[in-house]
Amino acid sequence: MKSNIKNIVFDVGMVLIDFCWEEHCRNLGFDEQIIEAFDKHMISSKYWDLMDEGLISEEDAIQEFIKAMPQYEKQIKLFWQQPEGFVKEYAYATPMIQGLKQKGYRVFLLSNYPLGMYKIHWPTFSFYDKVDGYVVSAVERMKKPNKAIYQLLCDRYQLQLEECLFVDDRQVNVDAAIAVGMEGVLFENYNQLAQYIGTQDI
Repeated sequence: MKSNIKNIVFDVGMVLIDFCWEEHCRNLGFDEQIIEAFDKHMISSKYWDLMDEGLISEEDAIQEFIKAMPQYEKQIKLFWQQPEGFVKEYAYATPMIQGLKQKGYRVFLLSNYPLGMYKIHWPTFSFYDKVDGYVVSAVERMKKPNKAIYQLLCDRYQLQLEECLFVDDRQVNVDAAIAVGMEGVLFENYNQLAQYIGTQDI
């Protein structure tokens, strides 16, 4: 990590939290055929992307999922009745953020996240009230890798792009951060990230 970095900007899903929707399905008793259908027609669908971007409500998206998988209407509704089961915070997330702040860094979140789930999930994350600010895609109606959302974060919190390190599990999002002037690193696992940012001792 470059010596001029003052701000660490984290993606949330699969960096600070586990998006464990498959485990949620298994806990509900769904078989692998249902999980495969959910992956294709819900999680990886354009409607999930539209939820991330705030361009469709979760209620409307659920109707689209039911249209795509009418044989699983009951399971889709059951899946969405317990959205708190979609995610689990990684054990290292809060200690890492606290350690970075103790070292003098400011910490921010920049995440693609559907609006309803953001309102339910984020207040439950123990790191939520410890960060210095955040930008959520569905709130702003734009998402990564749109370069404007990186600039929005910096404008909102008076950050210099070249003083920010951006961490994300998707290379396309890291590439966009680098293109606007941030330093970027692809998240692979905690040990790899800790070595990169110097938090092995946390």
